[in-house]
Amino acid sequence: MEGQEVFDIDTVLQVIINLFAAALLIVIAINENQQFNRHLTRERLFLLMVYTNILLCLSDSVAWALENVPGWFSYVVNQFFSSISFVALPVLTYIWFLYIMYNIFRDEKKLEKYEKIIRPLILVCSAFIIINTVTCHLFYLDENNCYHRGPLFYPYVLVCFSMLVVTYVMIIVNRKRIRPDHFMPMVFFAVPTIITSIISILIYGIALSWVGTTLAIFIIYLFIQSQRMGTDYLTNLYNRRQLNEFLANHMRGRRNNEKYGIIMIDINQFKQINDTLGHAAGDEVLIALAKLLRTSFRSGEFISRYGGDEFIVVMSANSYDDITAAVKRFRSAIEQFNKSGLKTWDLSVSIGYDLYDPSEGKSFDVVLNHVDSLMYKDKARIGAPPKTAEPNA
Repeated sequence: MEGQEVFDIDTVLQVIINLFAAALLIVIAINENQQFNRHLTRERLFLLMVYTNILLCLSDSVAWALENVPGWFSYVVNQFFSSISFVALPVLTYIWFLYIMYNIFRDEKKLEKYEKIIRPLILVCSAFIIINTVTCHLFYLDENNCYHRGPLFYPYVLVCFSMLVVTYVMIIVNRKRIRPDHFMPMVFFAVPTIITSIISILIYGIALSWVGTTLAIFIIYLFIQSQRMGTDYLTNLYNRRQLNEFLANHMRGRRNNEKYGIIMIDINQFKQINDTLGHAAGDEVLIALAKLLRTSFRSGEFISRYGGDEFIVVMSANSYDDITAAVKRFRSAIEQFNKSGLKTWDLSVSIGYDLYDPSEGKSFDVVLNHVDSLMYKDKARIGAPPKTAEPNA
Protein backbone atom coordinates (compact mmCIF):
# COMPACT_ATOMS: atom_id res chain seq x y z
CA MET A 1 0.00 0.00 0.00
CA GLU A 2 2.77 2.45 -0.84
CA GLY A 3 2.35 5.84 -2.51
CA GLN A 4 0.34 6.42 -5.66
CA GLU A 5 1.28 3.09 -7.22
CA VAL A 6 -1.92 1.47 -6.02
CA PHE A 7 -4.81 1.83 -8.47
CA ASP A 8 -8.48 1.60 -7.53
CA ILE A 9 -8.78 -1.85 -9.08
CA ASP A 10 -5.86 -3.03 -6.96
CA THR A 11 -7.55 -1.72 -3.84
CA VAL A 12 -10.79 -3.50 -4.72
CA LEU A 13 -8.94 -6.76 -5.38
CA GLN A 14 -7.05 -6.54 -2.08
CA VAL A 15 -10.28 -5.96 -0.14
CA ILE A 16 -12.03 -8.85 -1.90
CA ILE A 17 -9.11 -11.22 -1.28
CA ASN A 18 -8.95 -10.30 2.40
CA LEU A 19 -12.71 -10.62 2.84
CA PHE A 20 -12.69 -14.01 1.12
CA ALA A 21 -9.93 -15.16 3.48
CA ALA A 22 -11.90 -13.83 6.47
CA ALA A 23 -15.04 -15.65 5.27
CA LEU A 24 -13.13 -18.94 5.01
CA LEU A 25 -11.77 -18.46 8.53
CA ILE A 26 -15.24 -17.67 9.89
CA VAL A 27 -16.54 -20.95 8.43
CA ILE A 28 -13.64 -22.79 10.09
CA ALA A 29 -14.34 -21.01 13.40
CA ILE A 30 -18.05 -21.90 13.29
CA ASN A 31 -17.30 -25.54 12.53
CA GLU A 32 -14.63 -25.71 15.24
CA ASN A 33 -16.95 -24.17 17.83
CA GLN A 34 -19.50 -26.90 17.13
CA GLN A 35 -16.85 -29.53 17.95
CA PHE A 36 -15.01 -27.40 20.51
CA ASN A 37 -13.83 -29.04 23.74
CA ARG A 38 -13.00 -26.23 26.18
CA HIS A 39 -10.78 -28.55 28.20
CA LEU A 40 -8.35 -29.15 25.32
CA THR A 41 -5.57 -26.56 25.26
CA ARG A 42 -4.68 -27.45 21.68
CA GLU A 43 -8.16 -26.55 20.41
CA ARG A 44 -8.25 -23.29 22.37
CA LEU A 45 -4.92 -22.22 20.84
CA PHE A 46 -6.06 -23.16 17.35
CA LEU A 47 -9.23 -21.08 17.70
CA LEU A 48 -7.17 -18.15 19.00
CA MET A 49 -5.09 -18.36 15.82
CA VAL A 50 -8.26 -18.36 13.71
CA TYR A 51 -9.77 -15.37 15.54
CA THR A 52 -6.52 -13.39 15.37
CA ASN A 53 -6.24 -13.99 11.63
CA ILE A 54 -9.86 -12.95 11.09
CA LEU A 55 -9.04 -9.70 12.88
CA LEU A 56 -5.99 -9.23 10.66
CA CYS A 57 -7.94 -9.82 7.43
CA LEU A 58 -10.75 -7.45 8.42
CA SER A 59 -8.38 -4.75 9.69
CA ASP A 60 -6.36 -4.90 6.50
CA SER A 61 -9.56 -4.72 4.43
CA VAL A 62 -10.64 -1.52 6.19
CA ALA A 63 -7.16 0.00 5.80
CA TRP A 64 -7.14 -0.79 2.08
CA ALA A 65 -10.68 0.54 1.60
CA LEU A 66 -9.67 3.89 3.14
CA GLU A 67 -6.45 4.20 1.13
CA ASN A 68 -6.32 7.67 -0.52
CA VAL A 69 -9.74 8.58 0.93
CA PRO A 70 -9.38 12.18 2.19
CA GLY A 71 -10.73 13.48 5.48
CA TRP A 72 -9.96 13.43 9.19
CA PHE A 73 -12.35 10.54 9.93
CA SER A 74 -10.76 8.32 7.25
CA TYR A 75 -7.33 9.17 8.64
CA VAL A 76 -8.24 8.16 12.23
CA VAL A 77 -9.96 4.91 11.18
CA ASN A 78 -7.13 3.96 8.81
CA GLN A 79 -4.53 4.71 11.49
CA PHE A 80 -6.44 2.61 14.03
CA PHE A 81 -6.89 -0.49 11.86
CA SER A 82 -3.36 -0.32 10.48
CA SER A 83 -2.14 -0.26 14.09
CA ILE A 84 -4.34 -3.29 14.87
CA SER A 85 -2.59 -5.21 12.08
CA PHE A 86 0.83 -4.38 13.51
CA VAL A 87 -0.21 -5.52 17.00
CA ALA A 88 -1.87 -8.72 15.78
CA LEU A 89 1.18 -9.89 13.79
CA PRO A 90 3.40 -10.73 16.81
CA VAL A 91 0.35 -12.10 18.63
CA LEU A 92 -0.30 -14.54 15.78
CA THR A 93 3.31 -15.79 15.70
CA TYR A 94 3.23 -16.03 19.51
CA ILE A 95 0.08 -18.20 19.49
CA TRP A 96 1.56 -20.38 16.73
CA PHE A 97 4.67 -20.93 18.86
CA LEU A 98 2.54 -21.98 21.86
CA TYR A 99 0.43 -24.26 19.64
CA ILE A 100 3.52 -26.10 18.41
CA MET A 101 5.06 -26.28 21.90
CA TYR A 102 1.89 -27.86 23.26
CA ASN A 103 1.74 -30.36 20.41
CA ILE A 104 5.35 -31.33 21.13
CA PHE A 105 5.31 -31.50 24.93
CA ARG A 106 1.58 -31.62 25.89
CA ASP A 107 2.59 -29.94 29.14
CA GLU A 108 0.58 -26.92 30.32
CA LYS A 109 3.15 -26.00 32.99
CA LYS A 110 5.84 -25.76 30.32
CA LEU A 111 3.43 -23.68 28.26
CA GLU A 112 2.98 -21.26 31.17
CA LYS A 113 6.77 -20.81 31.39
CA TYR A 114 6.93 -19.90 27.70
CA GLU A 115 4.03 -17.48 28.16
CA LYS A 116 5.84 -15.65 30.98
CA ILE A 117 8.87 -15.19 28.73
CA ILE A 118 7.04 -14.08 25.58
CA ARG A 119 4.16 -12.02 27.00
CA PRO A 120 6.40 -9.04 27.95
CA LEU A 121 7.69 -8.98 24.36
CA ILE A 122 4.11 -8.66 23.10
CA LEU A 123 3.52 -5.78 25.50
CA VAL A 124 6.68 -4.07 24.22
CA CYS A 125 5.45 -4.47 20.62
CA SER A 126 2.06 -3.01 21.60
CA ALA A 127 3.73 -0.04 23.27
CA PHE A 128 5.81 0.43 20.13
CA ILE A 129 2.62 0.70 18.06
CA ILE A 130 1.10 3.27 20.41
CA ILE A 131 4.27 5.39 20.27
CA ASN A 132 4.19 5.06 16.46
CA THR A 133 1.16 7.38 16.30
CA VAL A 134 3.56 10.18 17.28
CA THR A 135 6.96 9.05 15.97
CA CYS A 136 5.84 7.30 12.74
CA HIS A 137 8.81 4.92 13.02
CA LEU A 138 6.82 1.88 11.77
CA PHE A 139 4.34 3.45 9.35
CA TYR A 140 2.58 6.73 8.67
CA LEU A 141 -0.25 8.17 6.58
CA ASP A 142 0.49 11.19 4.40
CA GLU A 143 -1.77 14.18 3.66
CA ASN A 144 -3.66 12.05 1.10
CA ASN A 145 -4.29 9.34 3.69
CA CYS A 146 -1.87 7.03 1.88
CA TYR A 147 0.09 4.41 3.82
CA HIS A 148 3.92 4.47 3.92
CA ARG A 149 6.40 2.24 5.72
CA GLY A 150 8.56 3.83 8.40
CA PRO A 151 12.31 3.36 8.98
CA LEU A 152 11.79 0.60 11.58
CA PHE A 153 9.26 -1.38 9.55
CA TYR A 154 11.72 -4.05 8.42
CA PRO A 155 13.37 -4.58 11.84
CA TYR A 156 9.90 -4.90 13.40
CA VAL A 157 8.78 -7.53 10.88
CA LEU A 158 12.10 -9.35 11.31
CA VAL A 159 11.62 -9.51 15.10
CA CYS A 160 8.06 -10.81 14.68
CA PHE A 161 9.08 -13.52 12.24
CA SER A 162 12.04 -14.53 14.40
CA MET A 163 9.41 -16.32 16.49
CA LEU A 164 8.78 -18.58 13.49
CA VAL A 165 12.50 -19.35 13.34
CA VAL A 166 12.51 -20.24 17.05
CA THR A 167 9.47 -22.46 16.47
CA TYR A 168 11.21 -24.31 13.63
CA VAL A 169 14.31 -24.81 15.76
CA MET A 170 12.16 -26.32 18.53
CA ILE A 171 10.48 -28.65 16.01
CA ILE A 172 13.83 -29.90 14.70
CA VAL A 173 15.42 -30.25 18.15
CA ASN A 174 12.42 -32.17 19.51
CA ARG A 175 11.61 -34.18 16.37
CA LYS A 176 11.97 -37.48 18.28
CA ARG A 177 9.05 -36.44 20.49
CA ILE A 178 6.81 -35.84 17.49
CA ARG A 179 4.75 -38.54 15.82
CA PRO A 180 6.05 -39.14 12.27
CA ASP A 181 2.70 -38.23 10.70
CA HIS A 182 2.67 -34.95 12.68
CA PHE A 183 6.18 -33.82 11.82
CA MET A 184 5.66 -32.71 8.20
CA PRO A 185 2.41 -30.75 8.86
CA MET A 186 4.25 -28.87 11.62
CA VAL A 187 7.16 -28.10 9.31
CA PHE A 188 5.08 -27.00 6.32
CA PHE A 189 2.42 -25.07 8.24
CA ALA A 190 4.23 -21.73 8.11
CA VAL A 191 5.55 -22.10 4.54
CA PRO A 192 2.59 -20.28 2.86
CA THR A 193 2.91 -17.48 5.43
CA ILE A 194 6.65 -17.10 4.84
CA ILE A 195 6.33 -17.08 1.03
CA THR A 196 3.45 -14.58 0.89
CA SER A 197 5.08 -12.36 3.53
CA ILE A 198 8.34 -12.19 1.57
CA ILE A 199 6.38 -11.24 -1.57
CA SER A 200 4.46 -8.56 0.34
CA ILE A 201 7.62 -7.11 1.88
CA LEU A 202 9.62 -7.01 -1.35
CA ILE A 203 6.87 -5.82 -3.72
CA TYR A 204 5.01 -2.64 -2.76
CA GLY A 205 1.28 -2.65 -3.43
CA ILE A 206 0.86 -6.39 -2.87
CA ALA A 207 -0.39 -7.52 0.54
CA LEU A 208 -0.75 -11.29 0.66
CA SER A 209 0.54 -12.04 4.17
CA TRP A 210 -2.86 -12.69 5.75
CA VAL A 211 -3.94 -14.78 2.77
CA GLY A 212 -0.83 -16.89 3.42
CA THR A 213 -1.66 -17.29 7.11
CA THR A 214 -5.24 -18.19 6.15
CA LEU A 215 -3.95 -20.91 3.83
CA ALA A 216 -1.64 -22.14 6.59
CA ILE A 217 -4.51 -22.30 9.10
CA PHE A 218 -6.65 -24.12 6.54
CA ILE A 219 -3.87 -26.73 6.15
CA ILE A 220 -3.77 -27.21 9.92
CA TYR A 221 -7.58 -27.43 9.99
CA LEU A 222 -7.55 -30.26 7.44
CA PHE A 223 -4.84 -31.96 9.48
CA ILE A 224 -6.90 -31.63 12.67
CA GLN A 225 -9.97 -33.10 10.96
CA SER A 226 -8.02 -36.12 9.71
CA GLN A 227 -6.34 -36.45 13.10
CA ARG A 228 -9.69 -36.59 14.89
CA MET A 229 -10.66 -39.57 12.77
CA GLY A 230 -7.63 -41.63 13.79
CA THR A 231 -6.48 -40.22 17.13
CA ASP A 232 -7.67 -40.76 20.67
CA TYR A 233 -8.56 -37.27 21.90
CA LEU A 234 -7.34 -37.81 25.48
CA THR A 235 -3.96 -39.47 24.99
CA ASN A 236 -3.19 -38.20 21.47
CA LEU A 237 -2.26 -41.75 20.51
CA TYR A 238 -3.70 -43.62 17.55
CA ASN A 239 -7.13 -45.14 18.18
CA ARG A 240 -8.44 -48.61 17.39
CA ARG A 241 -9.79 -47.52 14.02
CA GLN A 242 -6.35 -46.27 13.00
CA LEU A 243 -4.78 -49.51 14.25
CA ASN A 244 -7.02 -51.55 11.96
CA GLU A 245 -6.20 -49.28 9.01
CA PHE A 246 -2.48 -49.43 9.80
CA LEU A 247 -2.52 -53.23 9.89
CA ALA A 248 -4.51 -53.50 6.66
CA ASN A 249 -2.19 -51.14 4.77
CA HIS A 250 1.09 -52.13 6.37
CA MET A 251 0.65 -55.85 5.99
CA ARG A 252 -0.14 -55.44 2.30
CA GLY A 253 3.00 -53.40 1.72
CA ARG A 254 5.34 -55.30 4.03
CA ARG A 255 8.74 -56.44 2.86
CA ASN A 256 9.62 -60.13 2.70
CA ASN A 257 10.56 -61.68 6.05
CA GLU A 258 9.58 -58.49 7.91
CA LYS A 259 8.61 -59.30 11.50
CA TYR A 260 6.81 -57.34 14.18
CA GLY A 261 6.66 -57.14 17.92
CA ILE A 262 3.10 -57.04 19.26
CA ILE A 263 2.83 -55.62 22.77
CA MET A 264 -0.41 -55.32 24.74
CA ILE A 265 -0.46 -53.21 27.90
CA ASP A 266 -3.19 -53.03 30.53
CA ILE A 267 -3.27 -50.63 33.50
CA ASN A 268 -3.65 -52.51 36.77
CA GLN A 269 -6.49 -51.49 39.10
CA PHE A 270 -7.62 -48.72 36.79
CA LYS A 271 -11.25 -49.11 37.83
CA GLN A 272 -10.27 -48.71 41.48
CA ILE A 273 -8.43 -45.48 40.65
CA ASN A 274 -11.53 -44.15 38.91
CA ASP A 275 -13.77 -45.21 41.80
CA THR A 276 -11.60 -43.91 44.65
CA LEU A 277 -9.78 -40.90 43.17
CA GLY A 278 -12.28 -39.88 40.51
CA HIS A 279 -12.35 -39.85 36.74
CA ALA A 280 -10.02 -36.85 36.54
CA ALA A 281 -7.31 -38.96 38.19
CA GLY A 282 -8.15 -41.79 35.80
CA ASP A 283 -7.58 -39.43 32.87
CA GLU A 284 -4.23 -38.39 34.38
CA VAL A 285 -3.20 -42.05 34.55
CA LEU A 286 -4.04 -42.58 30.87
CA ILE A 287 -2.20 -39.42 29.80
CA ALA A 288 0.86 -40.30 31.93
CA LEU A 289 1.03 -43.80 30.44
CA ALA A 290 0.71 -42.39 26.92
CA LYS A 291 3.65 -40.04 27.53
CA LEU A 292 5.78 -42.90 28.87
CA LEU A 293 4.93 -45.00 25.82
CA ARG A 294 5.97 -42.19 23.46
CA THR A 295 9.29 -41.65 25.25
CA SER A 296 10.09 -45.36 25.71
CA PHE A 297 9.48 -46.51 22.14
CA ARG A 298 11.01 -45.14 18.96
CA SER A 299 9.06 -42.47 17.09
CA GLY A 300 8.43 -44.84 14.18
CA GLU A 301 6.66 -47.45 16.30
CA PHE A 302 2.86 -47.62 16.11
CA ILE A 303 1.33 -46.88 19.53
CA SER A 304 -2.44 -46.95 19.99
CA ARG A 305 -5.05 -46.84 22.70
CA TYR A 306 -6.93 -50.04 22.01
CA GLY A 307 -9.83 -49.26 24.29
CA GLY A 308 -10.43 -48.26 27.90
CA ASP A 309 -7.17 -48.85 29.74
CA GLU A 310 -5.60 -51.12 27.11
CA PHE A 311 -2.82 -50.06 24.74
CA ILE A 312 -1.14 -51.82 21.83
CA VAL A 313 2.32 -51.23 20.38
CA VAL A 314 3.33 -52.61 16.98
CA MET A 315 7.09 -52.37 16.49
CA SER A 316 9.62 -53.63 13.98
CA ALA A 317 11.57 -56.53 15.46
CA ASN A 318 14.11 -59.01 14.18
CA SER A 319 13.79 -61.29 17.17
CA TYR A 320 11.92 -61.90 20.41
CA ASP A 321 14.86 -60.35 22.27
CA ASP A 322 14.24 -57.01 20.55
CA ILE A 323 10.74 -56.90 22.03
CA THR A 324 11.96 -57.98 25.46
CA ALA A 325 14.50 -55.14 25.48
CA ALA A 326 11.82 -52.60 24.51
CA VAL A 327 9.45 -53.85 27.24
CA LYS A 328 12.27 -53.71 29.79
CA ARG A 329 12.98 -50.11 28.79
CA PHE A 330 9.29 -49.26 29.19
CA ARG A 331 9.04 -50.89 32.64
CA SER A 332 12.14 -48.97 33.71
CA ALA A 333 10.49 -45.70 32.62
CA ILE A 334 7.42 -46.55 34.72
CA GLU A 335 9.62 -47.32 37.72
CA GLN A 336 11.39 -43.96 37.37
CA PHE A 337 8.02 -42.20 37.05
CA ASN A 338 6.76 -43.78 40.29
CA LYS A 339 9.98 -42.89 42.12
CA SER A 340 9.63 -39.25 41.08
CA GLY A 341 6.60 -38.86 43.36
CA LEU A 342 4.95 -36.45 40.92
CA LYS A 343 1.55 -38.05 41.47
CA THR A 344 -0.36 -39.33 44.49
CA TRP A 345 -0.79 -42.68 42.75
CA ASP A 346 1.66 -45.23 41.33
CA LEU A 347 1.42 -46.58 37.81
CA SER A 348 1.29 -50.37 37.44
CA VAL A 349 0.78 -52.30 34.22
CA SER A 350 0.47 -55.86 32.97
CA ILE A 351 2.16 -56.64 29.67
CA GLY A 352 1.90 -59.40 27.12
CA TYR A 353 4.03 -59.55 24.00
CA ASP A 354 5.18 -61.85 21.23
CA LEU A 355 6.89 -61.89 17.85
CA TYR A 356 4.55 -61.80 14.86
CA ASP A 357 5.81 -63.27 11.60
CA PRO A 358 3.11 -62.92 8.89
CA SER A 359 4.95 -65.44 6.70
CA GLU A 360 3.93 -68.17 9.15
CA GLY A 361 0.35 -67.79 7.97
CA LYS A 362 -1.19 -66.74 11.29
CA SER A 363 -3.61 -63.83 11.25
CA PHE A 364 -2.99 -60.77 13.39
CA ASP A 365 -6.13 -61.53 15.44
CA VAL A 366 -4.79 -64.96 16.39
CA VAL A 367 -1.50 -63.45 17.55
CA LEU A 368 -3.33 -60.66 19.37
CA ASN A 369 -5.46 -63.18 21.28
CA HIS A 370 -2.29 -65.01 22.26
CA VAL A 371 -0.66 -61.76 23.42
CA ASP A 372 -3.83 -60.92 25.35
CA SER A 373 -3.63 -64.24 27.22
CA LEU A 374 0.04 -63.56 28.02
CA MET A 375 -0.94 -60.19 29.41
CA TYR A 376 -3.46 -61.79 31.77
CA LYS A 377 -0.83 -64.29 32.87
CA ASP A 378 1.40 -61.34 33.71
CA LYS A 379 -1.48 -59.78 35.64
CA ALA A 380 -1.88 -62.99 37.65
CA ARG A 381 1.87 -63.12 38.28
CA ILE A 382 1.86 -59.55 39.60
CA GLY A 383 -1.15 -60.30 41.75
CA ALA A 384 -3.38 -57.63 40.26
CA PRO A 385 -7.08 -58.49 40.49
CA PRO A 386 -8.75 -59.48 37.19
CA LYS A 387 -11.13 -57.04 35.58
CA THR A 388 -14.73 -57.39 36.69
CA ALA A 389 -16.11 -54.64 34.48
CA GLU A 390 -15.12 -52.55 31.51
CA PRO A 391 -13.07 -49.61 32.80
CA ASN A 392 -14.30 -46.08 32.42
CA ALA A 393 -11.99 -44.05 30.21
